[in-house]
Amino acid sequence: MTDPLEAQVAWLVANEKIRNVIARYAKAGDDFNDPDEMGKIFTEDAVWEAIGFGRFEGRDSIVAELATIGKEKIIWSLHFPATPIIDLNASLDAAKVSWWLWELMTMREEQGDQNRWMGATYDADFVRAADAWRIKHLTLNIQKMVPFEEGPPPS
Repeated sequence: MTDPLEAQVAWLVANEKIRNVIARYAKAGDDFNDPDEMGKIFTEDAVWEAIGFGRFEGRDSIVAELATIGKEKIIWSLHFPATPIIDLNASLDAAKVSWWLWELMTMREEQGDQNRWMGATYDADFVRAADAWRIKHLTLNIQKMVPFEEGPPPS
């Protein structure tokens, strides 16, 4: 690409497609880590990791383990991914991406279901495949997880 306008448009399109993957990942998380949607997001050789949850290697393993977490551990969630920082490489086929996460959740625990607020960050490597942008490596860095009690219903 030698045309500056064409290069800028390609850069903008790549950024928006990566943002869309982040949003689809959050939505899949809210849908109990929907395996069909999660399978569309990761490369075949992807890695997903988070202290307290584990490290899963390969798309099939990631999809299965996250689905189990969505059924057995985090039984409700609402993800708010925010302000991704996207550093695309010069050929626009790979990117280092980080973003913040604010999440409300209900976790199944031995003492009963517990409501939690979580503040976290993500660090990820994205690659452009023939048909879509996908996540190759994703690390969830949980910064804080605190309990909360539901307030009274609105009047």
